[in-house]
Amino acid sequence: MASEKLFKGGVEIQNGAFILRVTKDRLQAVVTMKDAKAGAQLVLDLLQKELAENGIISGILPTPESAGGGSFIVAKGSPPVPGENARVKMHVKPATPGPQRADPDKDQVDFRELGTIVNVAKDRLLLEKIAPSQGKAGQDVFGVGISAKAGKDSKLKYGKGVTLSPDEMKIFAALDGKFVMAEGRPTVFGEHAIAGDVDMKVGNIVFGGAKLVISGEVLPGFSVKCRGDIWIGQGVNNSSVMAGGSLTVIGGVVGEESKLRAKGDITVDFVENGPKLETASYLRVNDVLLQAHASVGKDVIATQGNGTIIGGKIIAAGSVHVKELGCEAEVVTEVCVGLVPSLQMKKQKIEEELTLWSDRLNEVIKNISALEKIKKEAGAQFPAEKSTLLAKCKGFMPKAMDKVTLLTEESQALELELEQMVNEVVYVYGHLFPGVVVKIGSLVRTITLEEELSVVYFDKETRQILVRKMSRDERDAMPA
Repeated sequence: MASEKLFKGGVEIQNGAFILRVTKDRLQAVVTMKDAKAGAQLVLDLLQKELAENGIISGILPTPESAGGGSFIVAKGSPPVPGENARVKMHVKPATPGPQRADPDKDQVDFRELGTIVNVAKDRLLLEKIAPSQGKAGQDVFGVGISAKAGKDSKLKYGKGVTLSPDEMKIFAALDGKFVMAEGRPTVFGEHAIAGDVDMKVGNIVFGGAKLVISGEVLPGFSVKCRGDIWIGQGVNNSSVMAGGSLTVIGGVVGEESKLRAKGDITVDFVENGPKLETASYLRVNDVLLQAHASVGKDVIATQGNGTIIGGKIIAAGSVHVKELGCEAEVVTEVCVGLVPSLQMKKQKIEEELTLWSDRLNEVIKNISALEKIKKEAGAQFPAEKSTLLAKCKGFMPKAMDKVTLLTEESQALELELEQMVNEVVYVYGHLFPGVVVKIGSLVRTITLEEELSVVYFDKETRQILVRKMSRDERDAMPA
């Protein structure tokens, strides 16, 4: 046990020339010259013995360190290293939201991102807790261990749209959306809202969540993309909008540079001056479609408001339902129904590939025939290189034949599928004007007389596109 004198006045060593003391924390042993004027020198061999006699056995320095004022540090203990507190390791750097004005009871948020939206996919690891460490024990100059203080643990806090792992060490995204730290808690929102226009203050938008709401207008030159649905409150002007779900535009879609694409329905109020619209589902027009170019995977429904389609080109895999088609000025308005662009492209690709493989098969058959003739005439003198070529041709021929057969079957099946598309029609619940060009299947008809309450269809008996009067049942069945 250490002498109390070591911590107070100290003990004399080196025949009374020096005083040995130990600091209160027991981590340093210090010797001080009793009389600086005497100029006494430490005798190291004797010092080692005296230190041991006083219980100082750990951290003894091979050469004392000067501490100034005639004092020397002769032993140093090792202090304990406290453990680190639990901490959070971010795997995704979150966006920082501005003032939140959303209804806290609803899973949506209404604020403007000051930076880029941080999109995360469902099940993405967002962050994890690094467990606290126990620290490293120390040792005093007497060889006694000093315990280290363990780091503090803490629980992960989290908000909506995330899940905590069973061991409570990791947080994952529970849905596709944007990752933010809302009030210090990791949160994933499936909806994002822009309070105003998409302009230079906001920039282009790419959102991976379920719904994007823009209360204003998408201004010229900007791009908006969302994995889910998009709702725009004040129109699209010469800009690009792409939705993985449905796309709704209140107001106008204007300008040749405007492009709308959606996997779900596209709903617009009015479209004018050459925009391009593409949907794998329905196109719904609440008022007017003027000089638009649309590719539609299902029906076009323009029966609300004026319900008018004038100019441009409409290609629909389904039928077209419209109040007014064309206009008195006889503006050329093209309407193609029962036409799936992807099927047409596939058919063209198959036909091109079929031509290529048929040519290859014909060529290899000719080569085999020519080589067999040469072999018959040359007999044993048939060149080795030609023999190798003949073997290759014979090996390739079955593959080419199988490929031609497969492509022929695909082409025939696709032809039957396209043949069924002629059942689609054009329903005009108001006026059908001259200048309208209707295409059904491979046939085309230009309307030369004004019609009212009419149906344009493909007549299988005459194999012509005809116009007939709409029945009462068809009028009553007009889609909303």
